[in-house]
Amino acid sequence: MTPYRLRAAALALALGGLGLACDSEEAFPNLDELDQLRSLHTLPRQPPKDLTNRVDGVARAEQLGDLLFHDPALSRCGTVSCQSCHGGDGRTVDTATAEGCGGNRTVRNPPTVLNVAYSRWFMWDGRADRLWSQATLPLTNPVEMDSDATVVAARLDDTEYRGEYQALFGKWPEEEPGPVLMTNVGKVLAAYERTLVRIDAPFDEDVKRFIAAAEAGQAEEDPAYLGLKTFVRKGQCAVCHKSPSLSDDLFHNIGVEDTGDGSGGQWAVLESLLGWDFNAAGPYSDAPSGTDARRLNTLRTQAKQEELDGAFRTPSLRNVALTAPYMHTGAQATLEDVIDFYNEGGDPAGSFVGKRTDTIVPLDLSDEEKRALVELLKSMTGAAR
Repeated sequence: MTPYRLRAAALALALGGLGLACDSEEAFPNLDELDQLRSLHTLPRQPPKDLTNRVDGVARAEQLGDLLFHDPALSRCGTVSCQSCHGGDGRTVDTATAEGCGGNRTVRNPPTVLNVAYSRWFMWDGRADRLWSQATLPLTNPVEMDSDATVVAARLDDTEYRGEYQALFGKWPEEEPGPVLMTNVGKVLAAYERTLVRIDAPFDEDVKRFIAAAEAGQAEEDPAYLGLKTFVRKGQCAVCHKSPSLSDDLFHNIGVEDTGDGSGGQWAVLESLLGWDFNAAGPYSDAPSGTDARRLNTLRTQAKQEELDGAFRTPSLRNVALTAPYMHTGAQATLEDVIDFYNEGGDPAGSFVGKRTDTIVPLDLSDEEKRALVELLKSMTGAAR
């Protein structure tokens, strides 16, 4: 047992013996909270490989994906690229929704593609379970790029693209069936997007330093004390924003006002995901019987409407200061607005689909605790590459 655990155990026994445990706040962090803190910091430098994408990690695919990501000619209107919705430091837009072909607006706020290589689900409602399949959705969405295999094949007829495509996939673009062509374009886009990594945030060093201070019995003297205490204990942020990615990669109904198109969350798209040819278990996956496919089968048998109706994906908090506005609707303009939203226990019942998860309740945070949380969130911005 570490010295910290010995001291904590002795203190708990002493307080219990004196009958004081219920009359004073428990010292932060307790043993469970210390374990939570240990699990939060430092993403692995190398993201897990996507076995469903055979060109993942292939430099040539990353380079072709980079070119296609920035090419508006992949859209039917010729003016919208992936970069249009995923540019700037935050790799998103600074408006609630984004503009697509013909001046159309997206239904939701575009999620950032920073650190997307560490994610398990894609799109706010999880309608895609792999990054390469997600990449095909904005391409074919009439509100976004309004494209199809014919438009894409015509663009790939460019001399620069043709040779690279053939070198990667063994056929010329025009020789491919439409679904295969779109899949392969999705896979090279994903290969590029998985290089968009910003890690090594001040937060990681702050947490490591705080843990050492706590083990030395000096937690309250550490500058991160109030922010981490609020994040883990009173604010309950760590219930969903856990692990080094600062996300549980699950879906929750947090009560964001939304009764429009797409407000049904994961439950509304579940059947289409499970029956989709482009999912991890489908015919275009390069590992259709792998771990991802087994997870889909688990989801099929365990999904419950009361848990997934109106539920959206927990985004990572890494680089969150760069990605305003927030929530799937883009309704919260600033980090302060987000904290106020949670402090009030979400938006009023009846203003959103489904039942709010039980953990979203009023928090009664002080102004000092709110400010400490904002500073903590800002410290989660990773180093630019």
